[in-house]
Amino acid sequence: MANELEHDLGENQAFVSSTSKLRSVLPKAVVVHGGARDSYQLALALSEAGMLEALVTDLFWPADVGWTRFLQKMIPRRLETLLKQRSAPTLPFSEVRLCVLPGLRSVLFDRIPALPFSVRRRSQRSADASLGRAAGRLATRKGTGLVSYSYFGYDAFSNFAGRKVLFQVHPHPLTVRRILREELAAHPDCAASLSQEWELALPEEDFAHLVRETEMASHFIVASSFTRDSLIANGTRADRIRVVPYGVDLERFRPASSTPKARSPDTKLQLLFVGRINQRKGVKYLLDALRLLNTGRVHLTICGRVVDGLELFRPYAGQVEIRPSVSNEELVASYQAADLFVFPSVAEGFGQVLLEALACGLPILATPHTAAPDLIDEGVQGFIVKPRRPDLLAARIEWALTHRAELAAMRPLARSRAEEFSWRRFRVDIAEAVDFFLQPEPSDREAPR
Repeated sequence: MANELEHDLGENQAFVSSTSKLRSVLPKAVVVHGGARDSYQLALALSEAGMLEALVTDLFWPADVGWTRFLQKMIPRRLETLLKQRSAPTLPFSEVRLCVLPGLRSVLFDRIPALPFSVRRRSQRSADASLGRAAGRLATRKGTGLVSYSYFGYDAFSNFAGRKVLFQVHPHPLTVRRILREELAAHPDCAASLSQEWELALPEEDFAHLVRETEMASHFIVASSFTRDSLIANGTRADRIRVVPYGVDLERFRPASSTPKARSPDTKLQLLFVGRINQRKGVKYLLDALRLLNTGRVHLTICGRVVDGLELFRPYAGQVEIRPSVSNEELVASYQAADLFVFPSVAEGFGQVLLEALACGLPILATPHTAAPDLIDEGVQGFIVKPRRPDLLAARIEWALTHRAELAAMRPLARSRAEEFSWRRFRVDIAEAVDFFLQPEPSDREAPR
């Protein structure tokens, strides 16, 4: 991790150096999001480039303040771990503005299982609105640009007249709602999870606000081509969108020290799925693929929280292992031990687990409704199949089962491709995109005298 941070600083310093002559005219921006979204990488990018006015967020542990280092020595290890998850050591606390009370309420409500989902939903949306309004007021007062993550944009942009950049985390809400409604009609037994997806669970007025924020933004940053295409399909101009894929921690996620050899055809093919176990992630299509294969030579490990219920997995007892809670070390070990990562999501803004798998040298099998087309070449580091097609999933898994040597040869290629997607690369590209979007356009500039 230390080595990566050193490389990160070096590459970002190169970006800052290349723009040092223009530093007096580099635009400033207020950034808003809740939680540790993307490990604070967007705010870090702008801070390193000298472009961050402030990050407006709910809870943040100020690692660069002296008293926090003293306090960390006195608190339980578990609490220290939780606090560090809401921290970015290289992001100065002087550049962070907190809305603590809405954040505390939202976190507390989310940890009370007996609380009705509708109450938790209202609490979360109220907290999002508070953050958005605070960011809009601050950007107006400081005369800066405003970069908002999805779900905060409506309130952030409502009373702000400057340049509005929306980081669209998920595909356009109308696209996602259409896909989820189709899934709900096709798989009513998965209603428990589908009905809790934001695009279906929000009251109509609140959903309208979610759509409206995509209309209010002047420019967009997205992490995948699928998200970009969904915006264009709903009326956004293509030249207003910049695709900046996420990065991955290449020190934490890496192949095993001894590269596994191709397994014998007589051994079971080890599949891995990581993520929330629900139909938005296409879990039933994966189970249907196992049914079509009808072989005991394939084993599936699922790491994630079950949402739709264990009854879906009863017909696959002995073939599917569910691990609802794994440590960071166990997760990496799972990536390293598997033969093929399978992620048949029907609506994904990116799919960070895809990069994690590749970084561990694990070939992937995914759909174009994820970032897979932005990350791999078909048949080189993995495979891309049409969504909702268990037959196509089964065909690729059967190929992997009978071509162990070719599958093993993909492992170093997967790692090599992941190395092109470091977090430092993400930060450099984000800073360049925000700088470009916040620069005055010809129509905004004074006419020559």
